[in-house]
Amino acid sequence: MFPSLAAARLRFDDFARLEPRLTALWTACTDLARPESEELDDPFDFDPYAQDAIADDWCTEDHFFRFIKPQLLPLVGWQRSGDPAELQTSDAYDAVYTALFHFALHRTCACCRVQHKSAA
Repeated sequence: MFPSLAAARLRFDDFARLEPRLTALWTACTDLARPESEELDDPFDFDPYAQDAIADDWCTEDHFFRFIKPQLLPLVGWQRSGDPAELQTSDAYDAVYTALFHFALHRTCACCRVQHKSAA
């Protein structure tokens, strides 16, 4: 849909001028990083050879679908309940979703990096 990040950002900004809350979603996607491990209650209960279950099971795209997309749905597309009407179209949703998911989303997990490198 967009030939470059710059083109995606320009179109996204057109919609963000109409709905400023979209800007926070762009920032959330570009700043997305794996969560840090939880600190242990008992410092002696530490295995340096054990894998970090929190970091290893965390997926960037899963986080997008579980937390960012639900915030997007009421802001743009057919689920939007208020003006401006331009934000209620499927074209608006497709443009904003594509800009966020394919250009803004910082894929920090190994599973997403490998998947998107092979798709390119």
